[in-house]
Amino acid sequence: MKALNIIFDNLLLESGHNSLLLLDIDDTLVTAQNIFIYKKSPDGKEKALTPNEFAEENTKQEKEKGFEYDFRDFRDADKVAQSIKTGIPLIPNLKKMDDYISNGWTIGVLTARGMEEVISNTMQEWLKFRDNKTGGLKSASAKLARGLVFAVSDDTKKYEGSDTFEKKANVIKSLAQKYDRVWLLDDDASNIEAVNKMAQKEGLQNKVKAMRAKS
Repeated sequence: MKALNIIFDNLLLESGHNSLLLLDIDDTLVTAQNIFIYKKSPDGKEKALTPNEFAEENTKQEKEKGFEYDFRDFRDADKVAQSIKTGIPLIPNLKKMDDYISNGWTIGVLTARGMEEVISNTMQEWLKFRDNKTGGLKSASAKLARGLVFAVSDDTKKYEGSDTFEKKANVIKSLAQKYDRVWLLDDDASNIEAVNKMAQKEGLQNKVKAMRAKS
């Protein structure tokens, strides 16, 4: 973790020309409220998990035991939007985003959620950055292009990969063809591992990095 933080901070000293910072949403930019994944036991009982609790699940192991996961809240457009709008902003990570924007980096969103159009519209409305010149908050809508919002569990688009970790890594691999640097800020260790392994396999270590978000 310490080494990752050093790399992260040192990178800010460099120009962000043609560089992209991708941001996860849940437990990276915001702690979402009132949206759950429902874990169903073999006897039919349900347990509501927060996105953070779900991230801690060994889903492969649990599915082998007969448990199932129901993502119905994440297919409800109103719940998806409100979970972000009413969520608790994670200030340390938002401050890091501010630093990158002020240094000329492009920003994007890369989430395991679905409903990509809803996510894009909500982030355009919700996400703000602090202008280093004036000190005031500004809408990030002008900084966040629709084409740089990726919700890899979207039902209407096909993202390549067998799971969300691999799908995120494949999105980044594709973007690395366009940008000189593509960095991901994410709370999930599995996402970070998948992206960094992909970078090593593809020889993209100098262009691609994944870093752990602060909680």
